[in-house]
Amino acid sequence: MTHKNSSSRKARALKTAVVGIAAALTFAGCTSAPASEETPASGGIAVVALTQEPGMLSPMFSTQSGSNLTYAFVVEPLFTTLDTGERVPNLATEVPTKENGLISDDGLTVTYKLHEGITWSDGEPFTAEDLAFTIDVTKQPDTPAIPDSEYGAIASYEVLDPQSIAVEFTQTQPNYLNLFKQVLPKHKFESASIDSDDPELREPTGTGPFAISEWSSGDEIKFTRNENYWREDSQPKLDGVTVKINPDLTTAVNGFTRGEFDLVFGLTAGDLDEVAAAVDSGAPIELHEKPENTGFVEWLWINNSDKGALGTPHPVLGDPAVREAIDYAIDREGVLADVLGGFGTLSNSLVYAGFGGELTETVPFDADKANSILDDAGWQLGSDGVRSKDGVRASVKFQTISGGEVRALYQQVIQQNLKDVGIETVIENVPSNLMFGDAKDGGLLATGNFDIMMSRAGKLPDPTEWMMEFESGQIPDSPEASGYSYAWWSSPEYDALFATVASEMDPEVREDAVHAANKLFASERPAIPIYASPTAWAWSSELTGVNDDSWNGPWDTTSSVNWAFAGASE
Repeated sequence: MTHKNSSSRKARALKTAVVGIAAALTFAGCTSAPASEETPASGGIAVVALTQEPGMLSPMFSTQSGSNLTYAFVVEPLFTTLDTGERVPNLATEVPTKENGLISDDGLTVTYKLHEGITWSDGEPFTAEDLAFTIDVTKQPDTPAIPDSEYGAIASYEVLDPQSIAVEFTQTQPNYLNLFKQVLPKHKFESASIDSDDPELREPTGTGPFAISEWSSGDEIKFTRNENYWREDSQPKLDGVTVKINPDLTTAVNGFTRGEFDLVFGLTAGDLDEVAAAVDSGAPIELHEKPENTGFVEWLWINNSDKGALGTPHPVLGDPAVREAIDYAIDREGVLADVLGGFGTLSNSLVYAGFGGELTETVPFDADKANSILDDAGWQLGSDGVRSKDGVRASVKFQTISGGEVRALYQQVIQQNLKDVGIETVIENVPSNLMFGDAKDGGLLATGNFDIMMSRAGKLPDPTEWMMEFESGQIPDSPEASGYSYAWWSSPEYDALFATVASEMDPEVREDAVHAANKLFASERPAIPIYASPTAWAWSSELTGVNDDSWNGPWDTTSSVNWAFAGASE
């Protein structure tokens, strides 16, 4: 669907979808001709605004969303995801199945076969030895990698030939296509024991159409055409892409609507109304909406433990009654209508898209019920309007990523909603790297040093990777551990359901486990959903041949060739 005018946009089914605004900038060209032109012109530098600069660009070693733009330009996965959710081969020649003999009868061994002639951007051959090396890195006891759970289930592997590797799992892995989203170049490392300050982690070598040529921290990252790109029939049209670091999202969006940027990486639902208004005013922007797709949800991450002490309930949020009251106290419809211009929908499901996804109803906005729940739980209203219980005031920090004006607006709406029921929230927003950084770097989610955090997450074609985020084993067990926990919540019942989802090959049994996990999550509220934003991609009309067929936009870490390769004027 292409945006036509503002009079009908709020009435569209767009309200039932999710926003991941980011066009695919890779194989299209720069031209002043209409966007329908079939053959894009070559040349030019596309300019992308990035609001969350990561500490490193190798996605396997970073939890920051900004590192995912590497998937668009540098890093290619073995398999990618179409708009329909179907997984298709990319670096691999075919999707392994039992029918083609690439999955063993017992489901424990999967053979991955690579195209011949693939090279790294430095011209070295890309082979199955690189896949084997990637597995070895994830198996190191002190690896700085943050591998997907499927790597942990690998029992052994055998390199069959330069283009084939057989991987044996300890148990069946229904999400076996999740392996090798990033492959590490063996020839660039001295051993599989990688130091966290290895330059390859900051500026990775890949097989994609571009290579990182220059990174000036706080200013810009330059990508240039990969002269060794292996796809002879699909070469990039751009000379390069320059990613400008612009920490303030509002400024970035304003710059985009004025034509300073060809794309904003990180555009949200709250910015969509401004972009649509700019299009209505004649701005040279292509805005494509996909009401049939549901994607990223804005969540409140509730710290269930006391400052990272798992097993010790948070003094306020560890009370289930408080979490339930927060759920009822938030006027989600008001946020959609008054702040987001009607763009978005509501969902109360942990898994709301992809396999097993379902859109279940959120609880209704009911401040009276929220007050009643808190009264019954013994949280008494004080003279200052803040409740307390056993000497503990219901006062918590409320944080999100700094720099987003629209997000700050609905953060304030939520703050007022909670104040109306006697819960005080103190807003202290922080940069992305502080929110998502490792424990050794003081990351708030990693150390458990937070009360309520707010960010978007959750859309993947298969639920395993997303559900894993709330499995007890993912909670960092020491300051030296990598990774983080959204909720510092541990549930044996949830862990068992996740184990079924992560290992069961029977789709019906697996889907039942997803739905049961959704019900448990909604009941215990380790996190509370606010809204799901609409799926849309926007880019400069100077770009032609742009393809927005990737399932999740740039935040889909299985997406690579589905990012279009666009060109822009110098």
